[in-house]
Amino acid sequence: MKVTRTTLVGLALAIFAGTLWLHWPAVGGGFLARMDDDEFLLQAVRLKGLTWHAVQWAFTSTKAFYQPLTRLSHVACYQIWGTNPAGHHAANVVLHAVNTVLVLGFLWTLLGTVASLTTNERLAMALGVTVVFAIHPLQVESVAWMTSRSQLLCSAFGIGCLWAYVAGARRWLVCVLFVVALLCKPMAVSLPWVMLVMDYFPLRRHEQLGWGRLFREKAALIALSVAAAAATMITESRPGGLMAPAGVIHPWTRLFLAAQSLTFYPWKLVWPAWLSPNYPLGLGFSLRPMLAGASALCVVVVTVVSAWRWRQTPALAAGWAAYLILILPVSGLTQTGAQAVADRYAYLTMLPLLLLAGGGTIWLWRHFSAIARLGLTSLFVGELVFFGVRTRAQIAVWHNDETLWRAVLAHYPNSDVANRLLVQALLNQGRIDDALRSAQRAVQMVPSAETYRNLGVALMRANRIQEAVTQFDLALRFDPDLADVHYNLGLAFMRLGRPQAAAAHWEQVLRLEPDAVEARVNLGNVLLGLGNVPEAIEHYQRALQLRPDMAEAHYNLGLAFSQAGRIHEAIKQYTEALRIKPGYVEAHNNLGDALLGLGNVPEAIEHYEQALQFKPDYVEAHYNLGVALEKAGRVNEAIGHYQQALRLKPDFAAAHNRLIRLEAVP
Repeated sequence: MKVTRTTLVGLALAIFAGTLWLHWPAVGGGFLARMDDDEFLLQAVRLKGLTWHAVQWAFTSTKAFYQPLTRLSHVACYQIWGTNPAGHHAANVVLHAVNTVLVLGFLWTLLGTVASLTTNERLAMALGVTVVFAIHPLQVESVAWMTSRSQLLCSAFGIGCLWAYVAGARRWLVCVLFVVALLCKPMAVSLPWVMLVMDYFPLRRHEQLGWGRLFREKAALIALSVAAAAATMITESRPGGLMAPAGVIHPWTRLFLAAQSLTFYPWKLVWPAWLSPNYPLGLGFSLRPMLAGASALCVVVVTVVSAWRWRQTPALAAGWAAYLILILPVSGLTQTGAQAVADRYAYLTMLPLLLLAGGGTIWLWRHFSAIARLGLTSLFVGELVFFGVRTRAQIAVWHNDETLWRAVLAHYPNSDVANRLLVQALLNQGRIDDALRSAQRAVQMVPSAETYRNLGVALMRANRIQEAVTQFDLALRFDPDLADVHYNLGLAFMRLGRPQAAAAHWEQVLRLEPDAVEARVNLGNVLLGLGNVPEAIEHYQRALQLRPDMAEAHYNLGLAFSQAGRIHEAIKQYTEALRIKPGYVEAHNNLGDALLGLGNVPEAIEHYEQALQFKPDYVEAHYNLGVALEKAGRVNEAIGHYQQALRLKPDFAAAHNRLIRLEAVP
């Protein structure tokens, strides 16, 4: 059978369309709070789309990981779609569909170098692997989770890089594609080593060129790979980074975690019936002796067999080696985050395993009878149907925060993170009673610092402040150094009218986390209210060093400067707050007060009017505008604003007195 380019293009378009159809329900999902979606969106809103400032931010920020092109892609989506999640999710779905087409092209080229395959076998293997890659439930996390755009972009350029290498493209093109993949996600560091594996099989370039020349021709790629890996490990192992520092986890523990992750993905590839958006380290997926030992034994056996038979079965050795190379950067050897494994790590990593499965299927097909072939075909079709059904079900899991964390709790009911974020999701929806029930259930199941904290947060939202304080105190008995519990206690004591107690807890937060900006601003507010203006100013200034774009800190610093009589500095801070947050009505009002105090009546009137444009029922702005208009000689307009202030607040004595005085004038 001759396979023409037209046939390949038609198959690619069919797979592209099928992938879009299967994953399109993901477009109906929302943004996920506390899963980085909100962080990327907030940064895009702050940067106001694709600007030079956005490019600077993307190429200088390393939180989380150095991924400038991924950051810019989120900003570009905001430029097009704004805060509509459908557009952001559609970008992910289309990227995954594009990747399936790239996989088909790459595999068709790669398998063309295997002399033992007929054209029909080559097409069947390339097509089968691509279809599984497109529809497998393990891919849902990378597609349905907006933040996993980094995985999709990195894979797109990574597959393109490998395809260009296999096709014999110019070396500069391979290098450019590799660099672009690195700028999407550091996981691309594996690509030069995968090229060396392909040089062994199926390209067999080592037989003609020798390993020395193969390493030399990839010297630049390997140097970039090593540098990127080292930089990532250094930056992300620092406090606040995503990687566990070397000394935190024992080397043997890392090895056993890596062994378990190496066996996890092949098993889930075959039978993805038990998938979770989060696999908490230590819950279910832990270092239980039997599980850890069995995983390590499996990895050792497969590795030994592959190495022992590397001449007789080079495909097995190459496939297993490529899998190890792709998965090791996200295995337990370099523990990332609090999860043991993640579905998204299988996105590109599954290709070597699928190729091994495809090769095994071809071998069986050659040796099977017609009836056995029919059974093999039925098994493959049934597996594809199962994958498609499971993928649609898994997409529903990623619909919103509630569905996500309920799914995690279905597998890990003792997960502190899942319990906390489910409570937060319910609170965000205004379902306070449901949040309380969920938090109380978690306390009954697993009494811990985290579950008591969650219950305290829910009680705060229910306005049961004293009960919330009791729960926060119980949380501190388990762990007295929980900064967020101290922070919430500060909020609770402020609502109970006890600012000194609130200040004590916020001071404790700053002892534990000196860079906690919100706690520092809140402490400054308490000090300002208690008349300690110099210390309040110090806290506001320190907060702005940590977060220069915090409008509230600029506003509060302006208040402090005003109280200190430093009016020009106050004006500067109010102006900066309005630059960051143009609709900040309190800043408009107080800037008007400061300008009015300096005798700049026209500009003061302008800011009062802007405050009222954003908030027409702002009583103080109506009163202050009346005062400014009175000074400008516009008495009738002033009377109108005093009257409006009194309609909104009938007991407003100052407005009442001014109105009586003006109306008494003949």
